Amino acid sequence: MAEVTIRLNRLGLERGRMWQAVVAAVAVVLPVAVWIGLERALGDSVQNIGEGDTLFLQSYPVAGASLEYELPGSGWTSPGVHFADQRQNFVRDHLTASVEVDSGVDSLERLLDRRVQPVIAQNGYIYNNIRAYTDAAAGLAGYRADIIGIDSAGSITVVGNDKGAAAILVLIAPGSDPAAADVDPEPYVATFELEGK
Repeated sequence: MAEVTIRLNRLGLERGRMWQAVVAAVAVVLPVAVWIGLERALGDSVQNIGEGDTLFLQSYPVAGASLEYELPGSGWTSPGVHFADQRQNFVRDHLTASVEVDSGVDSLERLLDRRVQPVIAQNGYIYNNIRAYTDAAAGLAGYRADIIGIDSAGSITVVGNDKGAAAILVLIAPGSDPAAADVDPEPYVATFELEGK
């Protein structure tokens, strides 16, 4: 058998291998430092929505429809990237709301089916009880369906202005009752001002 002698320096590293240790340390520390620096430079990633704040959405990629609305009550926050053109997500306590606007819609029922698919696929929910929905105060009509999960329930509502513009509202909260007041679309849709085609 052959003997091998490894000579260590004062830091306990093999002599001649210091540059590799420095490169490894930089490879670990540099991405962390960049990430922390970006977080500090960009500020808080959660935006608070004040009671009575008017919010706006614009259809994308075709800017044919716009939606102006307010969220009922207070305590709403918007996580992540703020005020995207077409869709925005909001959270209040355990209630989540997603509001979206679309243009060139010829079938609101088909739009409801398309928009609910990512929700049920991502979270293991099912949807049922599709029914007509009308909000006379906002002058909008469309469809509503219940969303049911293991420990959550909600609703998806799609309303339009008969010109091709549509607004989509998804509400999900803990519980098992899709008819609960938390996931009732009426206070939201009542503030919708949908324009365009």
